[in-house]
Amino acid sequence: MTTATSNRSITDARAAALEILDRLDGNQTTLDALLDDATPTMTGLSRRDRALFNQLVYGVLRWRLRLDAVVGTYADRPLKKINRSILNILRIGLFQILFMDRIPASAAVNTAVNLTRTRKAAKASGFVNALLRNALRDPDRFCLPDAVDAPVDHISIAKSFPHWLTARWIDRMGIGETERLCDAVNTIPPITLRCNGLKNSLPELIDALTTQAKVIETMDSVAGAVNLIHPRSPIFEMKAFVDGRFAVQDGAAQLVSLLLAPQPGEIVLDACAGLGGKSTHLAQIMRNRGTIVAMDAVSAKLARLEKEAHRLGVSVVQTRRTDLNRPPDPATLPRFDRILLDAPCSGLGVLRRNPDAKWSSSKKDITRYTRRQARFLDHLAPLVKRDGVLVFAVCSMEPEENAGVIETFLKNHANFAIIKRRSMEDEAVHPFLDEDGFLKVAPHIHHMDGFFAARLKRTT
Repeated sequence: MTTATSNRSITDARAAALEILDRLDGNQTTLDALLDDATPTMTGLSRRDRALFNQLVYGVLRWRLRLDAVVGTYADRPLKKINRSILNILRIGLFQILFMDRIPASAAVNTAVNLTRTRKAAKASGFVNALLRNALRDPDRFCLPDAVDAPVDHISIAKSFPHWLTARWIDRMGIGETERLCDAVNTIPPITLRCNGLKNSLPELIDALTTQAKVIETMDSVAGAVNLIHPRSPIFEMKAFVDGRFAVQDGAAQLVSLLLAPQPGEIVLDACAGLGGKSTHLAQIMRNRGTIVAMDAVSAKLARLEKEAHRLGVSVVQTRRTDLNRPPDPATLPRFDRILLDAPCSGLGVLRRNPDAKWSSSKKDITRYTRRQARFLDHLAPLVKRDGVLVFAVCSMEPEENAGVIETFLKNHANFAIIKRRSMEDEAVHPFLDEDGFLKVAPHIHHMDGFFAARLKRTT
């Protein structure tokens, strides 16, 4: 939270949601980072209010463009002339009216007006009250663009996606598949766990979680993955989590580590390790035998990775702060049997979990990330042993960040080739490999995050 609020506990879900949304508008940061910072101030929220807080924040971010279109229909001024905090109050109020059946419309209006007054914007309370009540009295005034004459505009507003991204998807996939993808991304995803085989079996984990969620589902397509639906307590407070019996990780991200298929005793590099989700999974696959070097440019992430490894009982991970924008000094590193580059990307494949990225991403980001991905691959290639494996992965389904990066790399590195052959070693990922040997996962097809990965072998 801001300095002014960092020492106080928030007890109202709508006020807490407004503060997060306001801060997200005014800072170059992510929702995840803001929620991490806000955790100490959320202790005053009851479990029910915390659930409402999450619904409001994620719901407003998922449906922001559509909500803004409704505001624009009933407002007596352009959106750009509405104070950002007042606009967020209107978004919160409209989200409750349009998307939340359990909250009476009158309560949504009244709480929005009261929230306006608490923000020392009493003069705006009449505007907020009038707009929301007009939207209730005359809902037919809001109309979507015509689906036939303006399909991009129609889908963009109806499904609440940026116009540029909607147009890009329609050009590539057509209208029907774009609509299905948008619907999948707008669906609230389950919390997916990875059973930590170093500490328990999947049946043992499920037994430990039986009372912790309304629904527990194993994922047939990803061995060891479990979906929790409507958990009864925060994940990080569960005894099974504290004991290191599972990690939180989407099924698609788990497939990437399975594609690398490291073997016990090997020397492996996780080149952009982040918080260690894949580093610890690789250690689990290797049965905690061998060496994993986990690189990242951010020391704070590596510190959290070390804590996570300790929680999960992983002892083979060594962290190393490295900026891959510059070539690593080969004299200070071994040659690796396998390297995983889960590269920085646009993140457009994980919008269902990070809806704020809908509004912070742009076409330029894709080009910028593509260049960085190519640079990182060039810098890592010399570190792969002969006959070693290099896996490139991104949480994006955009062609420039997928096959485009691999094609460029192979043109510049004749001593690498795509591994298309399927073996028992990688049997778990066979259903997700296409004829080119690329691993592709999509939310509207596989009910997981959108991911791409390619496995390359150094031949000489």
